[in-house]
Amino acid sequence: MNPDPDTIGLASPAVFACPQGMPVTVVGSALAAIGLTGPRPVLILVGGAANLDEGVAVRLRPLLRDLVPVLDRLGAAVIDGGTHVGVMALMGEARQRASGCFPLIGIAPRGRVKAPARCSPDCLDESQLPVAGSAGLMPGSTANGGPVTDRRFGSAPERDAGKEPRVALDPHHSHFLLVPGYHWGDESPWLMAAADWLASGARTLMLVAGGGEITRRDVQCRLGQAGRVLALAGSGGTADALVAWRRGEGPPPWDAQSVLDPAMIEVLDWMSARDQLLRLVAQAIST
Repeated sequence: MNPDPDTIGLASPAVFACPQGMPVTVVGSALAAIGLTGPRPVLILVGGAANLDEGVAVRLRPLLRDLVPVLDRLGAAVIDGGTHVGVMALMGEARQRASGCFPLIGIAPRGRVKAPARCSPDCLDESQLPVAGSAGLMPGSTANGGPVTDRRFGSAPERDAGKEPRVALDPHHSHFLLVPGYHWGDESPWLMAAADWLASGARTLMLVAGGGEITRRDVQCRLGQAGRVLALAGSGGTADALVAWRRGEGPPPWDAQSVLDPAMIEVLDWMSARDQLLRLVAQAIST
């Protein structure tokens, strides 16, 4: 069988399992263990996954590809959900095709994902995967000659009982943090904690394209931390709900009791996206 041209010459991603604990206290050692340090600007990408509209994907693909050299020039990192669907797959594809070098970090609940083609399935085997406290170990490494294990993740039957099929991690991401959890959304606080730890005072921006309930919660969390958000108008779902709220044309896309500032949201229309996205991202995360 001929090799996949999109994977030729790519190194295997660095994969690390985060143990149970508060994300803000654990994520720093996990990122350091896979060679990531700050401060650096951070772009958080959230939005449509398997439900991303194909028309939106067609328009988003060249935008993300054009963004790659900007992110490299700024020394930025990108954090997303890491799976091989929707905006995350598009970001991985863009980085690969534009020969990007910036860290592209996928953060996903360990109980919901499966290994990408370039990574051994052992990267999801708790007897093989390094955990915090085993800093520097990569997939398949051992400590003192024995396997690195964290039994707090539970047995395989416990993790998978009654669950939907696992989703593949994207093969074009450079790093993965696999966090405790068996449900989509369990990764959300880890995304925010990782972004803030990597930024360490540098600027961050959340880019929203489409999205559903989990994206809504991600944005709510980020606005609650006074983080800046850029919503792509016309991309559907949560992004368009944010746009309507920002423009005073609709209610907040969450409980009205949430005290959040719509002024932290910037809107970018599809019609001007090709010209404006690069400028807005560069302005938002330049130090």
